[in-house]
Amino acid sequence: MAREPLVSIVIPTLNSEKTLPLTLESIKRQTYKNIEVIVVDSYSQDNTVKIARRYGAKILLTRGGLLWARYIGHLYARGKIELLLDSDQILSPKTIEIGVNKLLAGYDMLILEEQSYKPHTLVQWLFYIDRKHVHEIMDLNPLHGVLLARMYKYSILDKAFKNIRQKLPLSVMFRLVSQDHAIIYYEAWNISNKVALVKNAVYHIEPSTLKSLVRKFYRYGKTEYRVGKYYHELAKKRTPRKIGLTPQSWISLLLWFLKAVPYILGTLASVEQ
Repeated sequence: MAREPLVSIVIPTLNSEKTLPLTLESIKRQTYKNIEVIVVDSYSQDNTVKIARRYGAKILLTRGGLLWARYIGHLYARGKIELLLDSDQILSPKTIEIGVNKLLAGYDMLILEEQSYKPHTLVQWLFYIDRKHVHEIMDLNPLHGVLLARMYKYSILDKAFKNIRQKLPLSVMFRLVSQDHAIIYYEAWNISNKVALVKNAVYHIEPSTLKSLVRKFYRYGKTEYRVGKYYHELAKKRTPRKIGLTPQSWISLLLWFLKAVPYILGTLASVEQ
């Protein structure tokens, strides 16, 4: 194991006590063991930090949004490989092992195939069908696809973050919640397009109600801060999923619409402030 590269897993959190134990437990159960976990917490008011400490994670605190939290975690990461995980995601037991092998074989970044975790409400089933649909399309290009890399060689991710720091004003980067993964993947893609897919890698705990979906994507929109001004290429990407004759494609479009409306309202609210 000593010869295996260290993998740094960076997880932003904010009042994540309901889902974080599942995320950290899935890391603990990985077949690959040379891992460090960095939790970047935005001053949670619940037991998030206590849970993270119980699992031996390194704790960092920030008032920044998702992009900034991932960046801060990256600055403290010691691994040659870095995984940008969310606190509502659950890794399959062999995800890290398979990912490390692919990166050592010559790839620079990896898309982790996502499935919905135990869907039981209508909204969660919409996410479940949508995720299957976008993975069937398998468009890896960040400018017109919807799949995003999450596992990177540290050197590639470091260059991507340096490019982001040059393009985004510090105030925008600090507050940005929306488009964080898209920006990181786009910058990494500009450095190298050696990207591969790890199948059946992650289970995502989806919003269970329409209200929680609307609240989530309204917040995303409200914290966008006209990122299209600095990444106009990504701004042009705001198009629905590819539409075909299958029911899955129309369900995917429906979910896109349900997310797009509160997102747009959020962006309008941010302009008015």
